[in-house]
Parts: sequence; C-alpha cells; structure tokens
Amino acid sequence: MKIRQAKPNECQPINRLMEMVIDEIYAREPEKVRLTLKANFTAEALQELCQEEQALLYVVEEENKIIAFLFGWLFQNVFTIYWIYTLQEYRGQGVVKKLLAHVEKELVQRGCYKMEMYMYAEHNRFLNFCSKLGFKKGVLLRKNMFGIRIRHIFKYIGDYEKAQKEKKIKIMGEAGQGVKFLSFTLGSILAQLGHEVSLNLEYDSAVRSGKISADLIYSDEKIENPIIDEADILIKFTRTREWFPARSLVIDESISEPEPLSCEIKSKKGTYYGFRDVAITKFGDKMYINMIALGRILRYIGINIMLINIKDLLPPKSLEKNLAAIKYGFNYRDAV
Repeated sequence: MKIRQAKPNECQPINRLMEMVIDEIYAREPEKVRLTLKANFTAEALQELCQEEQALLYVVEEENKIIAFLFGWLFQNVFTIYWIYTLQEYRGQGVVKKLLAHVEKELVQRGCYKMEMYMYAEHNRFLNFCSKLGFKKGVLLRKNMFGIRIRHIFKYIGDYEKAQKEKKIKIMGEAGQGVKFLSFTLGSILAQLGHEVSLNLEYDSAVRSGKISADLIYSDEKIENPIIDEADILIKFTRTREWFPARSLVIDESISEPEPLSCEIKSKKGTYYGFRDVAITKFGDKMYINMIALGRILRYIGINIMLINIKDLLPPKSLEKNLAAIKYGFNYRDAV
C-alpha cells in the first residue's frame, strides 16, 4: 500500500471515486443535490482546483490501482478536508486511518496546526470513526445551500500554542462600492462556521465619495486587537496609489483582463488585477464587483459556498444577481 500526492493525469480516475462517495453519502437526498456536487467536482474542475497552491490531493495505491483518495485545501496552516473515500472492498483494513496519519504528518512538517472537515451531519458512522482519531465536534450548520445539516469537526495538530491563528483580511475602497456589504456578509459567513470574528470599519470625513476600509479578522480564539497592521489578504476597490502591506492575492487573472482596473488586489510584489468589465458584461452593473470578490475570497480561503445558505445573508433586492456574482467569483457550477 502506497500513499502519495496525486499526479495531474489521475484526476479522471479520482473523479470516478468522487462520484461514488457523493452517491453513497447523499443517497437519501434529492438527485439535484448529487448532480450539483458532481458538477462542481468533475475531472476538469478537480484538475483546475489542483492548479491552485492551496489544493492538496492524496491517493492510496494498491497494486497500481487507486483505492482511496483525500482532497483538501490548505490556507494559513489550516487544512480543510473536502472529500475522503475508500473503495468498499478495501474497507476495514485501516486505509483511511493510514491516509489521515500520513497527511497529518506532512501537514505538521509544513507548520499546519489544524485539520478540519465539514461533514454530512447524518453520516454518524464516519463521525464516530473520526472521533476515535481525535477529531472533535464543532458547530452544527442547520441548513446549507441545499437545506442539509452539516457538522464541523476538527483536530488540532502540531504546535497549536505557537501557531498564528488569526487570519486578517483588509478591504479598501470608496463609499458606494459595497465594501460594507462585502465585509459584513463575509463576517457573517465566518461567524456561522464557528469562528471568532471582528470587523472594524473606518470612514474618512467625506460622506459620498470618501474612502472606506474594513479590517476583518477571524480566529479560533478570542481576538485581542481588531486593527490590522499587515493583512493576509488585501482587496482594493480604488485606483489610488495608497497601499497597505499584505501577504497574498485573492483575485487572479482568471476573473478578467487586468485593464481597466476598478477592483484590484496588490501583493508585496505589486501585482494588480481588475474585474470591473466582468461585473458589467455578465451582470449588467459594476456594483456586483463586491460579490464577485466575495466568491473569490471564499474560494481562496477554502470555504465552499455550498456549506451555507448564502441566500439567507443577502438582501431581497437583486438577490439572484448577487448570488450569481458570488457563484461566478467562486467558480461554482450549477447542475445542468
């Protein structure tokens, strides 16, 4: 039995296993749920996801046959497991236990301090199995995008006490660009998922055209200082030269062409990307750039929009377009 990271050309056989786990876990749910999940994890979608630096895909191989896999997302030393599965004929042999142990060892070497999963809450057998491996129950999400209950479970690994647990997102823009709406919606999503969240909004003296910035911090623990001095992620909705130190990009070239710049992100390397044209051409108004950005941020930090019912967090006005813009930024696929 060999455990290793998957190769790019193995997305097709892994996808077949992924469809099997979806059919097995969600057997009691409407067919549309299974079709939507499969649409978002096709072989092509999986290959696209694996091109991003946060994605990790492992396989277990037995006599040149892939018998199990694990797919997850690593952001700021927290690893979120999306899918884990073993073929039925290989169950009862400790395959998943060995796979999780292997992945945990590698994650600790990378400095990771937490593994987590958001699971189908009715999957009691696997929940009990995970508890024996040291996973603890977190929040219970009573209704996700499909009206299904989801259970969060987690396990602290490595040197938890020394780990930097706060994730810091800085959003900068002008009045009327939806900075407040974006930051409140993102904060609400993070709070629903069980995080401690702080949000600090700062305005200048001009009311209609003045600048606005949001400091959003989320953590496993109580947040002592709500002000950000260096962000993990910086989102800029203005064309000004004003800059703020940040570590990471969220919006990339896949959103749209770099010019004209309207909503942009700048890293330490000074890279800019814009996506105003997408909001106008696809959604008819530049006002939707904030929701496109929200979808991309959620994807970047490893929060699957299917975990929650985002409709409950959006205002009735322009609900469907706002939701569509979030899905576009996340690269979500509706079932056909």
